[in-house]
Amino acid sequence: MWSRALILLVVTLVGCWPTWRLPDWDGTEGRRVQIATEMANSGDWLVPTLGGQPTWAKPPLHYWILGALVRCFGESFVLLRLPSVLAACAAALLAGELLRRYFGARAGWVAALGIACSPMVLLEWPTAEIDPMFASLTAASLWCLATGVARERRGLVVAAGLLGGLAVLDKGPPYLLFAAGAWLVWWRRRGMQFSVAYFVPLALVPLAYFVPLWALRIAPGEMLAVANEESVGRIVMFEWSHVTSIPGFWLRAALVPAPFVFWCFWEWRGARDARMDAGDLMLRMCSGATVVAVALLTFFPGRPTRYLLPNVLLFVFAVTPAVAHFAAHRGELPLFARRSLLVVGVLGAVALVVLPFVPRMGIGALGLALVFALAPQVVRTPMHLVSFCLVVPLVASWTVGLERSLGWRDGPRSRAEGGRLLREELVERSAIDDLGTHGHFDSSLLLQSGLLPRGDESERTPPSSRWLLLEPLGAGKGPPSNYVERLRLCLPFKSFSLRERVAR
Repeated sequence: MWSRALILLVVTLVGCWPTWRLPDWDGTEGRRVQIATEMANSGDWLVPTLGGQPTWAKPPLHYWILGALVRCFGESFVLLRLPSVLAACAAALLAGELLRRYFGARAGWVAALGIACSPMVLLEWPTAEIDPMFASLTAASLWCLATGVARERRGLVVAAGLLGGLAVLDKGPPYLLFAAGAWLVWWRRRGMQFSVAYFVPLALVPLAYFVPLWALRIAPGEMLAVANEESVGRIVMFEWSHVTSIPGFWLRAALVPAPFVFWCFWEWRGARDARMDAGDLMLRMCSGATVVAVALLTFFPGRPTRYLLPNVLLFVFAVTPAVAHFAAHRGELPLFARRSLLVVGVLGAVALVVLPFVPRMGIGALGLALVFALAPQVVRTPMHLVSFCLVVPLVASWTVGLERSLGWRDGPRSRAEGGRLLREELVERSAIDDLGTHGHFDSSLLLQSGLLPRGDESERTPPSSRWLLLEPLGAGKGPPSNYVERLRLCLPFKSFSLRERVAR
């Protein structure tokens, strides 16, 4: 097992590196790092804060991990993304070992490499965001639950509860959206056997944090009212206008498990025995989790793709035996596979001709197009096809992904130059020592400028600092009347203003 673990670690580190080395915080990464940094600086590990104000949008497990790294080693793009990368590797190893034991060595390798080389894992996991860690914990919990229930292994069911509790402590109620489908199959096929072994640790892990928190720092109702707005409570924000975005969400939900999603047709071919054996139950609990999660998330507004990350791992686990069975076939590819590869090859050849004339498309895209163009010539057998699907995401990571990472600082989303400019302007006005924020302000920009000012994101109390950063300009309840604008900075990704308090 240790040799397999080492191979997976190398594959994961190499595959994730181009995105992992990105020299900036992207998306809401900066928000997570700011909260973790404030926690490390204050030494208060019970209450996460943003701008010095308690924030209950997410539980603290992820902030504890990042905060501990900040406390011991300082801020680093590579270091603070390391936990998510290791979580991907651990998930790949666990999936491979579970399937290896019951479906054979080939299935174990297909599952492990299918996760480590998944396009979404290579693109989304090497971040300091919460969702990759949550996805790894959620998938690991439901894999253990499905295997423990199907094979009557109580120890695995207990492990499922502990991992599920950690997933809840990482992101909260969204774990239930994915667990619900597995629970339905469990109830239908095994009458919730071993339920105590699962639900007791599932509840005890988060309660070990929340009970002291509620007893010492904040009333449960007050905290849950705020947290509810960021999770299950969002369902009340659903409007009829969101219906038009449902087909797009379903399409993303169907494509995020690529490339293994295309083996659904292989698994569902022909007649099936209506009786469900232990192997079927393992896989159906995981596939049931993915289907029910998509159905439930349909009624949430927004529905960003990162909400679907657990489905990537769950689906790979569910379909891996079919992929391994396909790979074991000798001889030529089936006709449908040959035709599909021909289409891929033609599209790759066309891309090689067109991409040089497309503005902003670099050499990386040409490298990936070349791989697609060669596919019909090099992929001849089912094993070749499975190997090709595992290698292509790695090629994409080291062509398109690496080029994106290397050119990030010169791109429109880079915060590095904006952070430097902001700090220079604040130093020139001697504004750093008495600075605050009001309403939402870009955490990545603050981190790149080396600032962690106090602020009230919810605008619940009037600001008291002399200088105030507001972004976007005039949003929310608007700038306080006793602050006048002294500077307006318009960056490629957003605009904001610096205001000074004056007597009125």
